[in-house]
Amino acid sequence: MGWAFRRRIKIIPGVSINMSKRGISSNVGVRGASLTFSSDGVYQNLGFPGTGIYSREKIGAYRRQGSASPRDQSHDSPTLDPVQQAPDSSFMSADPLEVTSEGLLGLQQAVIDASRQREELGKDVASINQSLVSLNRVALLAKVCLLYFFVAPIRKSLQSGIKARREALAEIHQSIENSSVSLSIAMDDDCRASFRAYGNAFDRLSKCQFAWDLTSASTVDQVRSRSATSISFDRCLTRCHRKALPGITSPEPPLVFLNRNGADIYIYPGFFVMYDSPSSMGILDMAELEVDYKTNCFIEQETIPQDSKRVGEAWEKSNKDGSRDKRYSENRQFPVMEYGEVTFRSGSGIHEKYMFSNAEAAKNFVDSLLEFKNMI
Repeated sequence: MGWAFRRRIKIIPGVSINMSKRGISSNVGVRGASLTFSSDGVYQNLGFPGTGIYSREKIGAYRRQGSASPRDQSHDSPTLDPVQQAPDSSFMSADPLEVTSEGLLGLQQAVIDASRQREELGKDVASINQSLVSLNRVALLAKVCLLYFFVAPIRKSLQSGIKARREALAEIHQSIENSSVSLSIAMDDDCRASFRAYGNAFDRLSKCQFAWDLTSASTVDQVRSRSATSISFDRCLTRCHRKALPGITSPEPPLVFLNRNGADIYIYPGFFVMYDSPSSMGILDMAELEVDYKTNCFIEQETIPQDSKRVGEAWEKSNKDGSRDKRYSENRQFPVMEYGEVTFRSGSGIHEKYMFSNAEAAKNFVDSLLEFKNMI
């Protein structure tokens, strides 16, 4: 019983990320034959290792159109949501494939290739498993009919077929594990120390009792609604943690912000990944990213976080001066909590906003991230 499976396995090159004052670049390939993707174009590097013979040639340039990202609306009043209406602005990024920096296109393509290979190998696994199940059924039937025990050619054929399929499965599973980009990042000692600092600040941020993804904002008619706030937000509970990105193997897992209305955010040293699916991701040079912090005084109608600071009270229905509107007999008073608001934005179309119950932790994270960003 002859059998063979289709092999789709190819070598996924490692990617080296180089950070310098001139910006970030990625190098894809092997020693003696590689491509460098930088902000001023694509370069082909050829040479004979150990001989000193080396050539570098520019083979392409970028012509990319950036898209302006929307700016935030200011909101100085506490936040309440008394009137449901269509949002005036949404905090949603462009398609991930549109936000990649020129110097990181090589990394983006390598990760997408690795993800596609894992998907193709997964189909092979399913096909082989189905074939293995069928062959095991044939073997069981042969045993019931005693042919398996008395007809040696049938027994040997079934045994070899089952063995070949199991070996193929083991090989493919190993190839799936190897179908990822091995990432190496060059940083000097000062950059590495700063990176560790904002990583520690992120770990503290991830321990906030509550984290929310702010998906949209609406202007509130304060006269009509009798509300103490001029802006209301739509928010969804989310979380941030450390988790490996499919397709990339790195010395330590990146910092992850889960996004409830778009691609998740993965932060690596020097770059920022918007990950929606294995074939839809954008990779942005951190130098092109704007990160902002502001305090958000939020009228909390739900669970009051234990790690937040209470800064006041507000009536559900209030007069212009914030005092209680006595026309409403069942007028309730809510606490005003101090939360930390973090915004990620870029000229290429990233626009995401998060809110954290621990304002101090959010501020420390943004301050330490900006300190690292200013070093590269």
